[in-house]
Amino acid sequence: MPQWISRLILTAALALPAATAHAAGPGFLVAAPDRGFLGNEEIRDQFDAFDQHVPAQLVFVTDARTADNYRTAVQALKDEGADEIVILPLFVSRADARFAQLQQAAAANTGLATRSARPWGESYLAVEALAQQLPATGKGRLVLAGAGAHDADGATRIASDLRRIAHAAIAGTGFTQVDIAVWPEHKAPDADTLETKAQAVLTHAANSTAIPFHLGKRLDGMMALSLAQERSLPEHAHWIAESPPGPLLLTWMQREANRHQRWHDGANGDIGVIIAAHGSDWHWNDTMRQAVRPLAARYRLAFAYSMADRPIVERAVRRLEAQGAKVIVIVRVFGLEDSFRSSFLKMSGADVEQPYTTHTTTPGEHAHGHIAHTPTPAASHDHGHGHATGTGRIPSSALILTAGGLGDDRRFALALLDRARALSTDPSRETIILTAHGTNNDARNAEWLKVLDRIATHMRSAGADQFRNIRVATWREDWPDKSAEWIPRVRTWVETAARDGTAIVIPARTNGTGPEDKLLDGLDYRLGSGFAPHPLFAEWVESQVHQALDEARPNKSATHTATHSH
Repeated sequence: MPQWISRLILTAALALPAATAHAAGPGFLVAAPDRGFLGNEEIRDQFDAFDQHVPAQLVFVTDARTADNYRTAVQALKDEGADEIVILPLFVSRADARFAQLQQAAAANTGLATRSARPWGESYLAVEALAQQLPATGKGRLVLAGAGAHDADGATRIASDLRRIAHAAIAGTGFTQVDIAVWPEHKAPDADTLETKAQAVLTHAANSTAIPFHLGKRLDGMMALSLAQERSLPEHAHWIAESPPGPLLLTWMQREANRHQRWHDGANGDIGVIIAAHGSDWHWNDTMRQAVRPLAARYRLAFAYSMADRPIVERAVRRLEAQGAKVIVIVRVFGLEDSFRSSFLKMSGADVEQPYTTHTTTPGEHAHGHIAHTPTPAASHDHGHGHATGTGRIPSSALILTAGGLGDDRRFALALLDRARALSTDPSRETIILTAHGTNNDARNAEWLKVLDRIATHMRSAGADQFRNIRVATWREDWPDKSAEWIPRVRTWVETAARDGTAIVIPARTNGTGPEDKLLDGLDYRLGSGFAPHPLFAEWVESQVHQALDEARPNKSATHTATHSH
């Protein structure tokens, strides 16, 4: 077993309270399609580890009789002290025929508020489960064999969900095409026709890689849907045998439980915070650590200094997991809001899950119109230091969130104004010059200048209008053809200000200074420093934590006492 999977199992257990200390809170009902003895036992293996730490019940969805099993499970959770029910639907797709049975069972009034997590197939961990099965040298065509369709419409919807999962899993691999074959549910009205269509897809899969990806029948080692699917393949097709649900299922259960539990702050609480900043020498790094030290009384802290380097971020995630963090907020301490944003969204799995964050559908609500294409993360201007391996995502039992980017935040502006005031003796004769690193791209650099202008506006509204002037500039020092315009311009500003006053140069940076001493050599000016350490810096970090937590809290408006099918 790979070492990282062993760590996942350990950290999933560490992230949970002891089973003997259940307090009032949600009870978790894991609902999975009935797969037959072996398939059910494989799911139960993961559930048993989950059940040791939270009030949980496992229900296998069969037919109309599922309603009785559902009520029995809810009563058991009530007896354990649960004051609400959270359903964890272990389904690849909401279009699965058994999901409709779950909807019907969940429609009964149990007397407890009930809400639902997103199904397994809408989690980035399902993408990771498929990615782990892909051959390292895969290329060309990938065929997924799915299951669970009740009719042609269901088969189409399941195929769309599987295609979405597949495209996310194969990104960066040699696979260039995805085909989907969806087998019907055993008792589907037109099962023969649906199966014939599914078989036809596999029949034409010569020279392709085919993988079963479903929670279909698996009675024992000889009677399994995946074996029937394999028999439909022609010669010269590479079939990857069915992989039993493994630790990623446990990770998914725990992550969804962590999402829906009530989070507590405090030094030993549930919330971990990763400070993700560029980093520099020991002094720069330690200054950042000291700047957020006040937050250690309320959050578990870890640091990931890099330009979104996945191994460094994962190290911080594992550290916080081991300390018991259930939710981890990565605070991006970079200049602009979208700096490295897409990299962190991918690490957290949000690139897969974002299309589902705007609405959580309960099992009793009608669910149509799901995203069928590969989700595209928000545009970002990352700097391209890609050291990630595999898919680049970090499988974690903790709920990983991200927020940040200083931008023109008012706290940032007020801290920079304080830096200027500390150097000021006669504001009426002093010019503040805000400087930033800037970028090579002209459009992107223009965006930086607009941000600096807005920071200057905040400063003026807070009293900086007492100064003679505020100017803004980007050095662009890493690109000689770009800096040739800016360096002389800023030197002229400093010289002009010094004729009858002083220039106060304030680096609009997260910490410390930039190249000002070198680029302004020989001139008379006063040099300030960036945001951290300043009391408003820790306040800004905490505001980002609150923002991420507020956006991630389960939608209470979806809570209900009885779920009704439409």
